[in-house]
Amino acid sequence: MKKKNLLFLFSLTSLTLASIGDNLPEFQNCLTDCDCQTIPQSIFWSCLANCNYFCQQHITNIREAQGDPTVQFYGKWPFIRVFGFQEFFSTIFSLMNLYVNYKNITPIFRQYRRNDNIYGYKTMYLQYLGLLIVSCVGWGFSAMFHFKDTKITETLDYFGAFAIVLSNLNVIVVRVFHLFAPSRSIILLFWHVLLIMFYITHVTMLKMDWDYGYNTTVNIIVGVSTMVLWCVHSWTVYGTYSKNYIVCNNSIQLLPHETKLLHKLTYLSMSAKSSLIPLIPILNNLILVCGIMLELNDFPPWGRLIDAHALWHLLTVYPSFIWFDWNIWDVEMMKIFNDGTKKKIELM
Repeated sequence: MKKKNLLFLFSLTSLTLASIGDNLPEFQNCLTDCDCQTIPQSIFWSCLANCNYFCQQHITNIREAQGDPTVQFYGKWPFIRVFGFQEFFSTIFSLMNLYVNYKNITPIFRQYRRNDNIYGYKTMYLQYLGLLIVSCVGWGFSAMFHFKDTKITETLDYFGAFAIVLSNLNVIVVRVFHLFAPSRSIILLFWHVLLIMFYITHVTMLKMDWDYGYNTTVNIIVGVSTMVLWCVHSWTVYGTYSKNYIVCNNSIQLLPHETKLLHKLTYLSMSAKSSLIPLIPILNNLILVCGIMLELNDFPPWGRLIDAHALWHLLTVYPSFIWFDWNIWDVEMMKIFNDGTKKKIELM
């Protein structure tokens, strides 16, 4: 590829993703003078991409030697490639999230098969299975995007992330408003159609006019609404658990699930009591809020490897690690009062 063509292609990119680094004269000169035959090559990347990477690293080295701050290029920090990975730790942490969600499929599917649908428990577990499958696909897209940032992988990453956000909203709405009950099957169907239409509308609008601000706003509104519902539900369950502590704490039905949850809480160095188990969703959402704060206070990557976004992906591993165990516990607790032999208590 001729140098003029190389520089022209990068100038087109800078029109849409202009950053301080893109506009540095020394960076543009580096791109103009770049010769793919004299720089390190990666089999995963084209000549154009290798020149881009080489010049970003070269200019960043010079700026660091002069004591100047690290700057972004085309809207991204100048990460060091590891084994050809564009953002090594973001990719690894995305894969960790994928693995944790994948591991949760088996216990949720086991509960799905064990339960009947008299009270809609099977339907409730089906919602969790849907969330897990969507999460696995979404985190897979995230790993692909951080491994190699292209227009296709970026699109898949954004669409996958929004699908996870909507699926999470779905499970808490179904749980809080008891849409899993057989008597509300029509309402549940209407709700699912509404969510699907919302998703299709959102991705269609992005494809027609890729607006990062619009996408962020929609995700924040849906995400915050979901967090509020989870916290309200958690507090309500806590109230029910506290009022019926003797019954719940001595239930053989809940004991194995509570033991598992208490064991997982030790990973956070928390010496928790069973009475605090109902509040786990609030803890999870506090962790997610900390991740959001990281995203809002971005910083240059440590060692050009780990930035705020990578840490955000790391923080999301633990909530998924314990979240679905809590959901099983939540349904099992609900069953104690819905088995037809005790007074029914609505966990709303």
